[in-house]
Amino acid sequence: MPAETSGAPSPADVCIVGAGMAGLVVAAETAAAGLRTVVVAASDRVGGMLAPVIIDGAGQVAVDAGAESFATRTAGVTDLIDRWQLPVTVTAPNPAGAWLVAGGDSGIRRAPLPRQSVLGIPADPSAADILALVPPRAEQVLPVPAEEPSLYDLVATRLGDDLASAVVDTVCRGVYSRSARDLKLSVVHPQLWQRFMQTGALTDAVAELAAGPRPGSAVAGIVGGMWRLPVELAARARAAGATILLDTPVRRIHGAESTRESVGHGARDEVLSVDAGSTATRSRTVVIATRRDEALRLLGEHSDGDETPVELAIALVRSPGLDAHPVGTGALIADAAPIGAKALTHANAKWQWLDEKLEPHHHVVRLSARDGVTGAFDEASVAAAISAVTGVSVAPQDVRELHVRRWDASSSSSTTPVIAADPRLHLAGAAVAGTGLASVVPHARELAATLIHAFAAPSLASTAS
Repeated sequence: MPAETSGAPSPADVCIVGAGMAGLVVAAETAAAGLRTVVVAASDRVGGMLAPVIIDGAGQVAVDAGAESFATRTAGVTDLIDRWQLPVTVTAPNPAGAWLVAGGDSGIRRAPLPRQSVLGIPADPSAADILALVPPRAEQVLPVPAEEPSLYDLVATRLGDDLASAVVDTVCRGVYSRSARDLKLSVVHPQLWQRFMQTGALTDAVAELAAGPRPGSAVAGIVGGMWRLPVELAARARAAGATILLDTPVRRIHGAESTRESVGHGARDEVLSVDAGSTATRSRTVVIATRRDEALRLLGEHSDGDETPVELAIALVRSPGLDAHPVGTGALIADAAPIGAKALTHANAKWQWLDEKLEPHHHVVRLSARDGVTGAFDEASVAAAISAVTGVSVAPQDVRELHVRRWDASSSSSTTPVIAADPRLHLAGAAVAGTGLASVVPHARELAATLIHAFAAPSLASTAS
């Protein structure tokens, strides 16, 4: 999407830093409500981690180079599509679901992710699909902890280290790019935490919540790729009157040093100045919708190093052996498995629209590097990882095309919250809302509604008087 070149209104009502989904949601909503809205972004495109890559060897097919699905635990994404009548089609994945690849003294073990489980925590520790991965262990009955431990410790003390390490930690690393040792159940799955607090047993709580689709299939996608969502939403935001300035990195937000006390009376007449090089946008309100370390910088705080680099390889592979989809739609890979990746997605096994675009025996496979590891992927390492995960022999020359992308993943699951003290500054995106569009989109819509109400209130009061 080309950058806007026309001057931004001055002062704006709302200036949004960042053109990912959170920023675009706020921009579309506030612009449609009549607020003067400007988006300023360092990137040359909209969408953030929703980005395309072109597979030349598949006839110029655009596939997702970042997030390729959204969780269906909330209706946030589908409600957004309906609200803006976005010209995209939501599609369900292949219901076969994903697998887990574990390792140990006995070598690599492959099995479908446990059907009746949440975050890898089983409803029945003696179920056959659990026993295929870890030794049997009944839940140890313990008092509900007075202080919440890490998710890893919570599972390990009740269901054993084997399950916590091989299954739960693997799921967390694959989904959240964080170890279960760094996560709290109350943060990543509040509903399960609440039920656990009420029942006192993890397995009982999971049994109440686990009924539904197979693990790995409780998501949906967009025909043509998730990257189409921000492109279409940006078009709606522009049509509603928002100005979107791309290739415009923000250096500083001037005036954000004011405290609530110093703003005092007349705060509505004060503006913040967003310094973006040759472009300076004055705005009554600023929304920071960037990744975590950038948000901290703009707030005048030092980065806490809590973002995790994620390297992703997208490969076009020719292999008749992969036609049978040997690990369903993909696999999460335990740390103990001697494989140079933490997750594999068999993209065309997961999405029918993509499979229909590929020639016979051709496959699009996505591999995620181990947390914090970069420079991990070339044709040889990709072929070796696919072979180890699927059990199908793939040679380096079978990797016909390879694209590598690096992302910095941020999430509100950090132990250090990002807080804006100035009432004219607001935060949106994964750094405050949580991981995934199912959390980010509803949070951004709520923030937009709050801003619209705040700007409407003075007008209503004036009219009433």
